[in-house]
Amino acid sequence: MVQFVVNQVVSRYYKLPPKSQTTKKVLEFIDDHWSAVEVRQFESKIHYYKALANITDHLLQCLTTERIENPPLFLYEKFNMNMDELGTELSLTFEVAEWSGNSFIIKKYLIDTDEEMNLLFNNMISVFCEKAFGQLPERIEIYSLMEGKKETFIPTKKDVSGGLEYLNMIKNILQEPKKYLKTDSLAVCKSCSYQKRCYEGLI
Repeated sequence: MVQFVVNQVVSRYYKLPPKSQTTKKVLEFIDDHWSAVEVRQFESKIHYYKALANITDHLLQCLTTERIENPPLFLYEKFNMNMDELGTELSLTFEVAEWSGNSFIIKKYLIDTDEEMNLLFNNMISVFCEKAFGQLPERIEIYSLMEGKKETFIPTKKDVSGGLEYLNMIKNILQEPKKYLKTDSLAVCKSCSYQKRCYEGLI
């Protein structure tokens, strides 16, 4: 649900004209959507208020530090593309993509991140952009909002080949279900009262 709030705030902020992209607006958007987050979903009240404080503080820093002069190239847009190398279709949602000279910058705002996930995201984006647009992003920025950290990646052709290898491995595993064990994660999702909001909330 906190990620849902972040997605909504980021989306609404980027849709504003430059002169309206203010600290006040970010706070208003957070206030609008945070009401959907309940204290009981956290370990304690302290955890709840700590999350609210961190997300608010770091979203303000991320969104208002740099002036956004032009509308984003992509804003929570989903793309589908046939991958001949994999013999399958790849679907990917670009949260925020901004123009940058002759290229573009990909931005992703997450509650928490880790090194392995960041590298995977970099590879996936590199594969998709190379195949779909014929061009790699100038850079990829991943924001960890609980910690207030930003990881920056400069994609290369090596990332494309690494991403293709990973996707091919995943495809092979999924085609041979005997090699992996199912968990109850889907059952957990189905029992969640916020399931519909997740699908509608661009997560």
